[in-house]
Amino acid sequence: MSDFIPLETAAEISGLHPNSLKRLLRQGVIRGFKATVGGRQRWLVSVASLRQYTDPMTGWLLDQPGPKLFLRRQRGNDR
Repeated sequence: MSDFIPLETAAEISGLHPNSLKRLLRQGVIRGFKATVGGRQRWLVSVASLRQYTDPMTGWLLDQPGPKLFLRRQRGNDR
Protein backbone atom coordinates (compact mmCIF):
# COMPACT_ATOMS: atom_id res chain seq x y z
CA MET A 1 0.00 0.00 0.00
CA SER A 2 1.22 3.46 -0.87
CA ASP A 3 1.95 5.98 1.87
CA PHE A 4 -0.29 8.56 0.17
CA ILE A 5 -3.68 8.09 -1.48
CA PRO A 6 -5.85 10.44 -3.58
CA LEU A 7 -8.34 12.62 -1.75
CA GLU A 8 -11.32 10.80 -3.27
CA THR A 9 -10.07 7.44 -1.98
CA ALA A 10 -9.43 8.93 1.47
CA ALA A 11 -13.01 10.23 1.53
CA GLU A 12 -14.40 6.79 0.69
CA ILE A 13 -12.26 5.08 3.33
CA SER A 14 -12.95 7.58 6.13
CA GLY A 15 -16.58 8.43 5.41
CA LEU A 16 -15.70 12.14 5.51
CA HIS A 17 -16.76 14.55 2.78
CA PRO A 18 -13.92 15.52 0.40
CA ASN A 19 -14.36 19.20 1.33
CA SER A 20 -13.93 18.32 5.02
CA LEU A 21 -10.71 16.49 4.21
CA LYS A 22 -9.45 19.48 2.19
CA ARG A 23 -10.12 21.75 5.18
CA LEU A 24 -8.26 19.37 7.52
CA LEU A 25 -5.34 19.24 5.09
CA ARG A 26 -5.16 23.04 4.84
CA GLN A 27 -5.29 23.34 8.65
CA GLY A 28 -2.50 20.78 9.03
CA VAL A 29 -4.61 18.34 11.06
CA ILE A 30 -4.04 15.60 8.46
CA ARG A 31 -0.79 15.36 6.50
CA GLY A 32 -0.84 15.56 2.74
CA PHE A 33 0.31 17.59 -0.23
CA LYS A 34 -0.80 18.72 -3.66
CA ALA A 35 0.71 16.97 -6.64
CA THR A 36 0.18 17.28 -10.37
CA VAL A 37 -1.62 14.20 -11.64
CA GLY A 38 -2.75 14.13 -15.25
CA GLY A 39 -2.09 17.84 -15.61
CA ARG A 40 -4.27 18.76 -12.60
CA GLN A 41 -3.39 19.66 -9.03
CA ARG A 42 -4.76 16.97 -6.69
CA TRP A 43 -4.48 16.37 -2.96
CA LEU A 44 -2.66 13.25 -1.81
CA VAL A 45 -3.45 12.24 1.78
CA SER A 46 -1.14 10.39 4.17
CA VAL A 47 -2.63 6.99 4.99
CA ALA A 48 -1.01 6.95 8.45
CA SER A 49 -2.27 10.44 9.28
CA LEU A 50 -5.81 9.61 8.15
CA ARG A 51 -5.77 6.37 10.13
CA GLN A 52 -4.61 8.21 13.27
CA TYR A 53 -7.31 10.89 12.88
CA THR A 54 -10.16 8.39 12.38
CA ASP A 55 -8.98 5.76 14.90
CA PRO A 56 -11.93 4.98 17.21
CA MET A 57 -9.67 4.49 20.24
CA THR A 58 -7.26 7.41 19.99
CA GLY A 59 -8.50 9.55 17.10
CA TRP A 60 -9.92 13.05 17.36
CA LEU A 61 -12.74 12.57 14.88
CA LEU A 62 -15.27 11.11 17.30
CA ASP A 63 -15.00 14.17 19.54
CA GLN A 64 -16.02 16.48 16.69
CA PRO A 65 -19.65 17.41 15.97
CA GLY A 66 -21.48 16.03 12.96
CA PRO A 67 -22.45 12.63 11.58
CA LYS A 68 -20.02 9.74 11.41
CA LEU A 69 -21.03 7.30 8.71
CA PHE A 70 -18.86 4.34 9.67
CA LEU A 71 -17.24 5.15 12.99
CA ARG A 72 -18.34 4.07 16.45
CA ARG A 73 -16.53 4.52 19.76
CA GLN A 74 -15.37 1.12 20.97
CA ARG A 75 -16.35 -0.14 24.40
CA GLY A 76 -13.98 0.46 27.26
CA ASN A 77 -13.21 4.01 26.14
CA ASP A 78 -16.17 5.75 27.77
CA ARG A 79 -15.82 9.47 28.42
